[in-house]
Amino acid sequence: MPRVLVLAAGNPLRSDDGLAWRAADELRSSAPPAEVEIVKVHQLAPELAEDVSRASLVIFIDAAAAGDPGRLGCEGVVRSTADSASSHSFTPAALLQLAATLYGVAPEAFLVSVAGKSFEHGESLSPEVEQALPQLVAKIHELMFEAGKERSRKM
Repeated sequence: MPRVLVLAAGNPLRSDDGLAWRAADELRSSAPPAEVEIVKVHQLAPELAEDVSRASLVIFIDAAAAGDPGRLGCEGVVRSTADSASSHSFTPAALLQLAATLYGVAPEAFLVSVAGKSFEHGESLSPEVEQALPQLVAKIHELMFEAGKERSRKM
């Protein structure tokens, strides 16, 4: 059972929307594979609910469409039945709710994002988002470290 599940959602062919995949690649090179499962997806989907249910912490990574380009955001995710179940707008909260409904578990979860500047066709991140990438990865490591400390306290 993975302790931490990282779900990186985005499209690497749409400029800043590829941020999550770039962050996932950087995390893969530094995160212990036995403790962290990193999954890159184009969009969140209901079939991820089982993976979510097996984690003690889920970290969603995504580029934000609104906000000052390059600005880092981190917020707790709370399951919600009000969110859409449409595959094109499936949210982290809806995925947590589905995991709770189907498997009886909704782990602690965070959405870590950076506001994008360009979502046009292209494989490069904008300079603002590229500069924020190390901060994003550091924030995810911080969340993983805090989860590890909490788990140690419970043992």
